[in-house]
Amino acid sequence: MKISNFFSNIFIKNILLSIAVFLIIVFVVLGWLNRYTNHGQQVEVPDVRGMQVADAAPFFQQRTLRYEVIDSTFVKNKAPGSILETIPPVKTNVKAGRTIYITINAYTAQLLAIPSVKDMSQRQALAILRSLGFESIDTKIVPGAYKDLVLGLEGGGRTLEPGERIPADTPVYILVSSGEVENIFESIETEQDTTPEESWF
Repeated sequence: MKISNFFSNIFIKNILLSIAVFLIIVFVVLGWLNRYTNHGQQVEVPDVRGMQVADAAPFFQQRTLRYEVIDSTFVKNKAPGSILETIPPVKTNVKAGRTIYITINAYTAQLLAIPSVKDMSQRQALAILRSLGFESIDTKIVPGAYKDLVLGLEGGGRTLEPGERIPADTPVYILVSSGEVENIFESIETEQDTTPEESWF
């Protein structure tokens, strides 16, 4: 069979055309994937910790990175609104165009509900307060009949009622009974002695 007759065959022409189209499609798809995934283009997540989000924006833009604030938590010694951490972490190599997720420092401390701890042991009350997220907890011994029994909670110079909400960084005192009943009677007698006598005239 002559070569000219071979290529003039319609069946052979269709096969060659199909192969050519297939190769073109593969070439186009690979080129698109290479561009879409930014193959070989990696940038480092900038260290923007401690910055305000607006101040950190140019650092992301220079590296063709997007960013999104997804969470906030309160750290007392950090500036309100400042960036605490990123996901992925800073100095991680990522592909250009990736979204970096940001956690910032909240402007106010989280509000926590006061639990009911009356008549519990000091250890139980302390464990509950810590599990809820209270940061500053101390103990104050007060007169009471049963030693080491919790009589309530105090904060800001007043008694805290169960259910009310206060900032997590508020100093909270666990009021613990001293077990010295006589102190109660002594305080009552002292109050009676200092009460002015009623005039009968």
